[in-house]
Amino acid sequence: MKRVFAIGGVVFVLILGWRFIDTDRLFADVYYAKVPSAEVIDRGTTYTYEMIGYDEDGKKRPITFQDPTRLAEGDFLKVYVKDEGRVTAYEPVAESKVPAQLKDEQTDEPVAIPLP
Repeated sequence: MKRVFAIGGVVFVLILGWRFIDTDRLFADVYYAKVPSAEVIDRGTTYTYEMIGYDEDGKKRPITFQDPTRLAEGDFLKVYVKDEGRVTAYEPVAESKVPAQLKDEQTDEPVAIPLP
């Protein structure tokens, strides 16, 4: 009888745990990217984003995905990539959390100095 309760308890914990696991982010490679402006293409109700993503080690990879929402230009994203470059999820992330190489390479924009 104790064995039945133990097995039932383990099954219950596994089912309950699986409900709170996000399978889109499970076993996905994580990249950080900056939302571009010029590469956003409007295709009716979806937008295509083409950007360069950096992992924690600073290695870069091209990332392309479509989304029905328009993302704000210049925002940093944490992108989850699975199976030959398929983006399964993304979330906004603070600039302080992205790899330094992304900030160095992607934020080198000309600074406009106002004239007196």
